[in-house]
Amino acid sequence: MMSKVCLAIWTFILLVGLSKTTHIKMNDPIVNLIDCSRKNLTTMPDVLQNSTTDLNLRGNFLHVVPAWSFQKSRILKSIDLSYNRLRMIEKGAFEGLVELSILNLRSNLLTSNSLYENIFQGLSSLQELVLHNNYFYDNYTFFQSEISRVKSLVKLKIDLSRPHQIDQCLCNLSNLQDLEILGLPGQTYSDKFFQNLKCLKIETLLLCSVISLAPNTFTSFPNLKTLGIAIHTSLAAYDVISSIFNSLAIFKGRNMTEISITGNPHRNGFVLGHSHFAVIEKICLQKLNLVGDSILGLKFKPFLRYGAKENCLEELDLSDNLLFDSKDKYVFAFCVFKHLKIIRIPHEVVKDNRVKRSTKNDVSYSLCLPKTLEQLDLHSHVKSYNRRRISNITIINGSNLKVLNMANVTVRDCNGTVYGIENLEVFGYVRI
Repeated sequence: MMSKVCLAIWTFILLVGLSKTTHIKMNDPIVNLIDCSRKNLTTMPDVLQNSTTDLNLRGNFLHVVPAWSFQKSRILKSIDLSYNRLRMIEKGAFEGLVELSILNLRSNLLTSNSLYENIFQGLSSLQELVLHNNYFYDNYTFFQSEISRVKSLVKLKIDLSRPHQIDQCLCNLSNLQDLEILGLPGQTYSDKFFQNLKCLKIETLLLCSVISLAPNTFTSFPNLKTLGIAIHTSLAAYDVISSIFNSLAIFKGRNMTEISITGNPHRNGFVLGHSHFAVIEKICLQKLNLVGDSILGLKFKPFLRYGAKENCLEELDLSDNLLFDSKDKYVFAFCVFKHLKIIRIPHEVVKDNRVKRSTKNDVSYSLCLPKTLEQLDLHSHVKSYNRRRISNITIINGSNLKVLNMANVTVRDCNGTVYGIENLEVFGYVRI
């Protein structure tokens, strides 16, 4: 009898140590989160409570999701089983979870044989399903047919493996708006992969592991508003940037919220010029992200022409690029933009001989901003520039600027180094 009592006590202590319960009040409902992430679990823990709404089992060593694993809490809204070693999801594992809205099964060892037919049946409230980085290639048709039964889905993340393409059965997902696709390395995207999606109104698309794009890649996305392209750094073709901008020509005359291109490798460094802006200027684009794309510079005249023409650009992010100092200073082209509110650019030293420098390494920096600009992120990632201290920063049209970030930029002193700012509310200066 005593041994049973001790066993019960130790079981209770173990469960308390494995889980962390957090109560978060969000407006009216209370989110009851049980966090069992990265606890080296090999079996499903018995930690659910009647009030649990969010369960995090990310980063463990789970192999199986048994039947009725979540029966103690029928009000679960989010389950994260990503980054485990799942090989099997038993029949009835998600039975009764009528309020579940997010299910994350990313980065496991699941195949089509791991799923029973109608495994997602009953998940009538499921809006987000994350399945990429698994091994469903053995029976891709069955895999997609199971997904197609979840008619409430709004957001889907899956793998796309050659020679498999997206099946027409996904047309059943009439509410699907957000699609993220992870392709196999070495795969060139084209419309043949997506032609069965014309039946859907996809508004957000993220393509990962891109090495090149065919010109017709986005033909089947007439409702697209937000596009993300993540380049495969090690396998990208030498002309991957050219192929991407050629594929964007399909959006001519369209209103778009955001285009994001990231991860172009250093060996493919390029200068952003006429061929790129000739495509962008024909799109009413609100936000352009070209982060970490090995951009070596911007051509002044094409950039100036883009800004002078009627455009919709409100946010421009060129972070984590080199943008070496050049004869034509693109920063002075910002003056002509009419709607820009946020700019994130690397620090580029501009010499001004009119300002007396105390040492040969002290330089002045000046730039012209759009009158509408509210936030400027001016940072440095090039170590050689960090040794060149700024004696003065002169900002033209800075009357509406509210936020200025100058991470890793070295200034000479704290007295009178920034001019032209009248209504600044936040100044960030951090040495990285």
